Amino acid sequence: MDASGGAALGEGCRLDLEELAAASGRGFCQAFADQLAQCVGADLVTVSGLKAGKAGHLKLVASWFDGLQLGDFEYDARGAPCLEVVQGGRPRVVPDRVQELYPKDWMFTEENINGYAGVPLKDAAGAVVGLVQAAWRQEPGAALAAEAAAVMQRFAPRLGAELAGLQTAAALAALARGPRSPAPRAAFRQLAEQLQAAFRVRSAFIAERCEDSPDRFRVLAVCEGGQASALCKDAVVRYEGTPCAFLHEGEPFLVPEGLPEMFPAQPHFRAQGLQAYLGIPLRDAEGQLFGHFALLHDRKIDQRVSRSGLSAVFAGRIALELRRRRAERRRRQAEQALLLRHKSESLGLLAGTIAHEFNNLLASMLGSSELALAHLEAGHAAQVHVQAVEAGLQGSARLMRQLLGYARGGGAPRPEPCDLNLIVREALALVPADCKLGKAVVLDLAEGPLTAQLDPAQAGQLLMQAVLNAVEAIGPGAGTVTVSTRRSRLSAAERRQLLKGRRMPAGPCLLLEVRDTGGGMGQDTVARVFDPFFSTKPGGRGLGLAAAMGIISNHRGGLMVESQVGRGSAFRFYFPAGAAETGRSAVAPAGPVPRANQTRRILVVDDEDTVRRAVAGLLQLRGCEVAQADGYDAALALLQAQGPFDGAVIDMSMPGRGGWETLARLLQVQPGLNAVMMSGYAFSAAEAGYPELDGVQVLDKPFTREKLYKALFR
Repeated sequence: MDASGGAALGEGCRLDLEELAAASGRGFCQAFADQLAQCVGADLVTVSGLKAGKAGHLKLVASWFDGLQLGDFEYDARGAPCLEVVQGGRPRVVPDRVQELYPKDWMFTEENINGYAGVPLKDAAGAVVGLVQAAWRQEPGAALAAEAAAVMQRFAPRLGAELAGLQTAAALAALARGPRSPAPRAAFRQLAEQLQAAFRVRSAFIAERCEDSPDRFRVLAVCEGGQASALCKDAVVRYEGTPCAFLHEGEPFLVPEGLPEMFPAQPHFRAQGLQAYLGIPLRDAEGQLFGHFALLHDRKIDQRVSRSGLSAVFAGRIALELRRRRAERRRRQAEQALLLRHKSESLGLLAGTIAHEFNNLLASMLGSSELALAHLEAGHAAQVHVQAVEAGLQGSARLMRQLLGYARGGGAPRPEPCDLNLIVREALALVPADCKLGKAVVLDLAEGPLTAQLDPAQAGQLLMQAVLNAVEAIGPGAGTVTVSTRRSRLSAAERRQLLKGRRMPAGPCLLLEVRDTGGGMGQDTVARVFDPFFSTKPGGRGLGLAAAMGIISNHRGGLMVESQVGRGSAFRFYFPAGAAETGRSAVAPAGPVPRANQTRRILVVDDEDTVRRAVAGLLQLRGCEVAQADGYDAALALLQAQGPFDGAVIDMSMPGRGGWETLARLLQVQPGLNAVMMSGYAFSAAEAGYPELDGVQVLDKPFTREKLYKALFR
């Protein structure tokens, strides 16, 4: 064998070996076709490659037909002897009567072909990649046809290598051009098609390891028989029991043949006649498996395929697309979290603005209704109506507290060392049976106490809202809500998936999960489920989960939602294991205790006349002497003229000089004044610039007279 790939030929059939030695690729194939046709007197010579994914189709690489080239086209080989050559992998020589043997081959009939010889072409792994063939109008006779076949066989290794190289180059060119569509899914589909075409296998698929379930992978694209398949796309598969499980070891995994016997738990291998598997793992920047691609074939896959440069090129390109997909997913998550934060800030501002005015109205009306009830005789006809008004006002107050809970997590939390398991048990014990709507609430709590710095009231409220939301999400009929707690570690990857609290430090944490067996939610619903007033339930106010968002934010925790339509939902609340202690809780020293039978003198300061008169009326019911002031200046004048007072009730938000500034000045005049702040939308003394008043008790408007008396006369 010389450099051209040929051997010395007889005088009757001599090729120009120097021309062939100087050529390569498509040029070599064309030069061979031209010389062979003239050497053996053939009317037609072609070199063709298998068309990947199209059974029975061939694509011309080089041709000679009556001295002309036929061009670059593909043809259906069914019914022709060339199909027998590539399928059987053996030469086929028909020196005469070829039209009688292959009547369905239209070209033989139209061109009056009577003799044929074809030889299969194989790549380095021994797989058939195409064929070279010659045909004659005049019967060539057995000797000439056999000699032509012998020449083709001598050059078959070189032709096969050139043909395989052209197919590899075509695959690389397609990879270099990139996806025809910028859409990620379209890119994976095109890559799967190119995989199958480049390696000439039965099917190829691309998969991504699930970030939220590392023991599973999601199939992103499948190509079978040259066509993208939607049957397995988006299927989530467990690694266990599949050949893909071996990719965790970090190396390509090859089953050259005998696939059904090696993996009997995968019956579709046998049903589809698949005999070989090759999987290539793909790793991220941290060296962790984050995806793979695999080839499946009904014949043997050679070891050399897994080590080929083409496999490495595909691995790099598919890994790049997977990284782009992951980056796009994280970008959407970041946008979603930013949108939630902006909603939280803007709606929180709106809530704070309207809460002060609305709670002032409620406070005056609730105080007036209590005064009316106090002055009505027992059994008065108006009593039941005033009580109904009072109940309605208290209901409105609860609704407003929910709105404020969204805006600021129900007020500043008062963390203390708490056992999360104990909070769960106590909170669920308060849920009435009729609120569970017949659903089973199952506890799956970690062993031992789970201690962290929590506000027990707010944490309990958060749990109750999540449980009641889960109960309603299940809908009519039976269902189960599972409440779980456990010690956990928040990884960097999990933190990036949080809807709230993505700045929460990674590391040890406590996890509270509420999972339901309801109908689940789509991504659009998940993005809005924490919006105030958004609800998918008829009559729902949609404030419960909004308040939960505020609570978890105030605890500097994290929130994640996992939900799929038809598969239920899981709400996960993360609490830092080492939340900061609250600031000092010094209480302003109480004022002088009045002597027996001495009337208490109380100063009420509020810019709203109706609120001021209602509070004064409630204090007068208790037998107090009340002085009223509409702001800073009036309060200071009254204290200087009529003081000292036994106590003061001061509105936090007033025009000009606010409540905290007013109290600070009054304490300068009367040190130790027993004061209570009231507010429709409270903010701390420290936020107002008076941290020394941080221990003063605050009453949220509207409040009952019992709460007022308890706060002022403690």
